[in-house]
Amino acid sequence: MADTSHKAIDIWRDEILRRIVTAAEPIVVLDAVAGMGKSTLLSQLASHLQCRIWRSARPPGEEDTSDDVLLWDVPTDTQEVEMPAIWQDEGRRVVIAKRPRTRLFGLDRAIAYGKALCLGAADICFSRGELEASYGRTEAPRLLTETGGWPFLVGLHSRSSRDEATLTRFLANDVLNETADFELVQLSLAQQAARSPAKGKEAVPAYLQASGIAGALAAAVDMVLAGRLGDSARVPAISTAYAAHGMQTEAILVLQQAGLHELAVRAFVANFGRYYIFFHGSEAFDRVLAGFPAELATQHEGIVTALAMQALKRGEVLRAQRLLADCYGSRANNVLKVLSDRAAFSAAFRSFRLVMLIYEDVVLGDDLLEQSTTLLSEFPLDADLERGSIYNSILEFYIRRRRFAVAQDIADRALFHYERAGVPLLCFYINLHQAMMHLMSGDAVRARKNSTDAAEQLSRVPFDSPMDARLLALLQACVEYEDGKPEPLARFLTSEMDDFSHGEIWPSLIEFALQYGSQALSEHFSMIAARGFLDRWRAYQVYNRQFRLMIEVRDAVILQNGNRWQEAAEKLAAVQARINRTWVEAAVDELTRLQDRDEIALAVVWLRHIVFEMPGRVHLDRQLAALASNLNLTGRQRLCIEVWQAYVARRRHNLTSARAILQKTFENAARLGTIAPLSEERQFLRELTGDRRISDFLQTTPTSQQILRRLRDTGLPNTTLGEKNGLTRRETRLLLMIAEGASNKFIAHALGLSEATVKFHLGNLYRKLGCSRRREAIIAAKALGVIS
Repeated sequence: MADTSHKAIDIWRDEILRRIVTAAEPIVVLDAVAGMGKSTLLSQLASHLQCRIWRSARPPGEEDTSDDVLLWDVPTDTQEVEMPAIWQDEGRRVVIAKRPRTRLFGLDRAIAYGKALCLGAADICFSRGELEASYGRTEAPRLLTETGGWPFLVGLHSRSSRDEATLTRFLANDVLNETADFELVQLSLAQQAARSPAKGKEAVPAYLQASGIAGALAAAVDMVLAGRLGDSARVPAISTAYAAHGMQTEAILVLQQAGLHELAVRAFVANFGRYYIFFHGSEAFDRVLAGFPAELATQHEGIVTALAMQALKRGEVLRAQRLLADCYGSRANNVLKVLSDRAAFSAAFRSFRLVMLIYEDVVLGDDLLEQSTTLLSEFPLDADLERGSIYNSILEFYIRRRRFAVAQDIADRALFHYERAGVPLLCFYINLHQAMMHLMSGDAVRARKNSTDAAEQLSRVPFDSPMDARLLALLQACVEYEDGKPEPLARFLTSEMDDFSHGEIWPSLIEFALQYGSQALSEHFSMIAARGFLDRWRAYQVYNRQFRLMIEVRDAVILQNGNRWQEAAEKLAAVQARINRTWVEAAVDELTRLQDRDEIALAVVWLRHIVFEMPGRVHLDRQLAALASNLNLTGRQRLCIEVWQAYVARRRHNLTSARAILQKTFENAARLGTIAPLSEERQFLRELTGDRRISDFLQTTPTSQQILRRLRDTGLPNTTLGEKNGLTRRETRLLLMIAEGASNKFIAHALGLSEATVKFHLGNLYRKLGCSRRREAIIAAKALGVIS
């Protein structure tokens, strides 16, 4: 077999040399990768013709060579070079050996005019017929499969003494050592993916299509690449090769591993620095940041802000603030000082500091908004990432202010810049915000459209992002919940909520999760489950004032929904805030002027409490109308207030007004595709829809009829439990209050009755329940399901 191999190689070499010498074209180009034999052929041709070989990135001039045959071996790392046009007409033979990735200007024109012959990899390799002629029809197919027709591999594989180690050494020393960094990295990536690279496959057929050398090739590539990475002078070129293949993370990591941190920082900043996570994912972001020495965290702005962004994405706001303080001092956490001090802080840092506000417990005032808007003018119109992020920060400001119309315009601006920057993950966040705003506004139809857009953007993200997948799952579950389908949200709350709450959180998202999570658990599981859910959030957000207030308000609503009104009032009374029960009871026009989200939330929940306890209270209808006219209310809050207005009208025997208000509310809910805000007002809707004069009227319109059906499908009965057991509404109210431990004096004050009247109603209550004491009445009520 060895003699056959040598004979075949000799025949192959002689045939290629003959083609070069006898070609009709004056210029012959050997265009193949390392190891294909082109340099060896050139050397043998030089020996045969007694001439020199020109080895340089520039073409030889007349002063460089006077031989009749010009032999030019283009160096492996040459990217592009121009072939002198005079060579086509001067009459002497020119032979050029180059790599496929080296661009030779003028070659295509020379080939078109019949002045040049290009011998590529297919021309230099053995064909199936040539292998059959030398090795027979039985052996030729195996050799072709294992070697791809590569001449040197044919000779090596046809020897009986061949082993894997020999093949590896041959590939490493005789082939890959000549391979340019770009091609070596390409081979390494192809081996890692266990498939041929998408680009350049036709240029390296013998390397990647020869199945018999796969293991040896992988080992040889690793050997040569490790050797080059050990030479710090060669690492920058290898890093550039990784970057050229789109492997930005590997490009930075090899620089870090070689100790070239200055170059690594430059590469990181060139790849958008703190925005790197949105292009390459959190895993790549973490790997890159872990490779920088600790001292950079207090020296380089790009690394500091990236580490702070990493902390924010993990939900560690305090750590992000500490990183900035360690680098810039405590002033870095005074947002107004940072934004106004252009001399001390760069525009990029001020932009990042503005983004941090999304996650922080900071009251956003008009002066801060003005500074944010001014910052926009410092960036050119095509600075899409920075401008989009500034708009994203301003968006959070308007969401907290409940200025949803302006917020939608700001969201569109942010989305425009993020789409132009080509970052689908940031586009996903804007779609998510838009959906949340529509759900807060009570518009489930538009929220569903935004949810679909968000899913489409997330599908375009080129890396896995589990936390963002959870955000999308929560959004989709809430949209389904608005449509009267609680199962998806229930599944999310039981399987995903813990992981979700430990990740990236911003205030509007927390409010969103608290609202839907606590409502779904209280309605479809139990009040205990809902309060446990809120307790977990208390633990996660223990240092954040505004989150604590959100949680307390939701806890009070859950207690109210569980008929534990006195406990809810005690919880609300413990909140240290300007808006308390005394303020609400005295306010009318002031309710219209409230702007702060948290103050509005407190006013709404206190007014709900007053409606339940004293629906006949003087001026209560005016207070409800004043709050309903507040432009800073969410659509959800407005729907709830309308239910209370109908409830108060009925209690005042104004059935015409009650029916008209409730019909309008149901029609709005049907138009917006929402059911959740009404579902949470069961306490009031039970009584309203239990009145035949109201329910029969609502049945006359298809939209109201649809809402009634959906409410009943989700658990709204026609009558209250108390009425089913022969109790009047007042007796049921008294039973709920004594179950919470209320004294006769407290009940009398809360309901505007005398203590004697309270005792009278309690006597009737005990008689109907067949008991004589409070404790017995509470036990009986629980047994009948009147209280939980």
